[in-house]
Amino acid sequence: MPSDRLETAPALPPLAPQARISRPLSTPEYYHACVGTSRWTLEGPRDVIFVLTCEGRLEPEHWREALQRVAELNPGTRLRLVGKRRKARWESDGLPPRMRVIENCEWDTRSGRGGEFITAEPLCLEHGPTVELLLANCSDGRSLVILRSLHAILDGGGVLHLLQELFRVLRGEALLGTNAAFSDVDLMLSTGARHSTSSHFRTTWLTGQTSGAEMGDDWRRISLGPPRKNLLARVAVAMAEFAHQRSELPALIAVPVDLRRHAPGLLSTTNFSNMLFVRLNKGDGVEQFRARLQDMLAQRMEAVYPRILDIVKWLPLKWFDLLVSRTRWNYRKRKPMETAVISNLGRCDPAAYSYPGFSLQSMFVYPLGGSAFSTLVSVNDQVEMALNLPRVLSGEGRFDAFVDHLRQRLAEGE
Repeated sequence: MPSDRLETAPALPPLAPQARISRPLSTPEYYHACVGTSRWTLEGPRDVIFVLTCEGRLEPEHWREALQRVAELNPGTRLRLVGKRRKARWESDGLPPRMRVIENCEWDTRSGRGGEFITAEPLCLEHGPTVELLLANCSDGRSLVILRSLHAILDGGGVLHLLQELFRVLRGEALLGTNAAFSDVDLMLSTGARHSTSSHFRTTWLTGQTSGAEMGDDWRRISLGPPRKNLLARVAVAMAEFAHQRSELPALIAVPVDLRRHAPGLLSTTNFSNMLFVRLNKGDGVEQFRARLQDMLAQRMEAVYPRILDIVKWLPLKWFDLLVSRTRWNYRKRKPMETAVISNLGRCDPAAYSYPGFSLQSMFVYPLGGSAFSTLVSVNDQVEMALNLPRVLSGEGRFDAFVDHLRQRLAEGE
């Protein structure tokens, strides 16, 4: 990339401890904030939910104190939305995170069924709270630690930072806090990246054409066994192969990328992620996917930000929601923006999410609704995948058929 582009890129403020965040919403944050705001759409608020499992009972007092200390040093946990449209901004003077304790929990964590208690209490961007911690003591002796927020507030990397801070307090270690108050778009623009081949094109749904009239989504937690080499690529190729059983159109696999890699040492709970879209033609395999994704990363395509996108902040959130979300009139006719999304958090060190009396067994992440959205997390040499499918894509045995196909394709490479 020519050096003059790097020289003209706006510089970021130096990383330093931050006690306050006060800045405009970025356009990606505005997008996440809009989902679920209109009563005419079928989407709920775009929640980010991480679930940690362990054996034994959790004592709320220790966690309540830890949450308070973490919130004091991480202003992103206290954000509230102020102003509208182009004047929308974050102020970190909102309510601190809320904590709830659930006793005699019967949820088996294998699907969304039985987990409705997680979203029973609303979060609110304008009035707060926007982050909450749930402790669920299960009737079978298990316990769950559930961190929930709104995607406009936290992304996956932000949740992991917040969880690690909680466990630092519980282990008696010093907190790291937050050292950046700038936005994801500020970071993207600072890289000077301008060229990208990552884009939408005509593609197909993961499981073929929509069928039936049932609204809503279903998701399942799927254990994939031990980590495998090139797991992301192998899952992507399996998804493309399944889609190509019903369509000749190229598959489009969306992969969220953590922008923090462009600012080493950055510590923040706020959103720093952007999508790359990888094309897979019929017959393409692991090497083609890896090569295309690596080329995009090498050229920093996830950091390309066209300023024209800021025009959407002229729209009220509810109008924006109508443009991007499912409604009762279009949910069966919507064209796919991508074949599938794979959000890969990689391997998580259990020691970072444990303390005396709490040994992490597994972790999984709720997939977002509205599309074929999946999340991958590896803990204790076991990979957990959570996959969402809209009900118009999951019926007629297609959910089961895809899971069988995925496991078969992964087993063939062992």
